[in-house]
Amino acid sequence: MPRSREQNTNTESVDDYLKAVFHLSGGGKQRVSSGELAERLGVAPASVTNMVQKLAVARSPFVEYERHYGVCLSRAGRKRALEIIRHHRLIETFLYEVLNYPLDELHDEAERLEHFISESFEKRIAAKLGDPQLDPHGHCIPSLDGSMPAIHRVTCKCE
Repeated sequence: MPRSREQNTNTESVDDYLKAVFHLSGGGKQRVSSGELAERLGVAPASVTNMVQKLAVARSPFVEYERHYGVCLSRAGRKRALEIIRHHRLIETFLYEVLNYPLDELHDEAERLEHFISESFEKRIAAKLGDPQLDPHGHCIPSLDGSMPAIHRVTCKCE
């Protein structure tokens, strides 16, 4: 049976790749090498090449990939990356402010949860927290439309 071009494009691994490209590329604007991605994700360069090729040929590609020139996010990839970053930062803020998690435990817990929350749950967390602009580490929280608050790269501690 032929494989669907959409198969395996909504997984934790895909989300991790998209977030890594976003961070390494300065918000998804520059190309990132396979080596940089491999180092950030702790995987073999061949695994990176395989994944970005798969993401580049999907019906709605998440990345633009050109051998020897690296990878950058497509519009769909940037949107998904920002959605996962929003989930992560809202979860960290919720864990810190509501459940009193210590700062040093926030990241790992949010990494586990960010892939599994619904949009409804995300909206409820944001509302409960008063729609915060920053997480407990001082990183900007993207809005629902994917835009960053006006303080982005001004007073925040974003990468």
